[in-house]
Amino acid sequence: MGRHQYQRDVQDEPASVHPVWRGIGFLLLGVIAIMSYAGANLLVEANKTKGWITVPTDIRGGVGWAPDLYAELIVMFFLMMIGFGLITIIYSIIYKISRPRDLFRLLK
Repeated sequence: MGRHQYQRDVQDEPASVHPVWRGIGFLLLGVIAIMSYAGANLLVEANKTKGWITVPTDIRGGVGWAPDLYAELIVMFFLMMIGFGLITIIYSIIYKISRPRDLFRLLK
């Protein structure tokens, strides 16, 4: 056995996420959903006039108060995936720049 033993005091990190960050995440979830629906509405209306993509009749039909609802929901889904992907990429870049240095030493 060696004569010297190395002991390091590692501070325990909080077990849960701070409630403020949960609130911000929930707010972003709603904001991205609303922005995606608004963008989908604009894209579907622009597609009607410009004719970029031929939309099948099954998707064109919707409910009486929203005739293009199905097409808007499909486009909204793809816009939401793009929005959440961009936020994830931005978050990872910011975290890489500002991560705690102690964590970096632990990973080596």
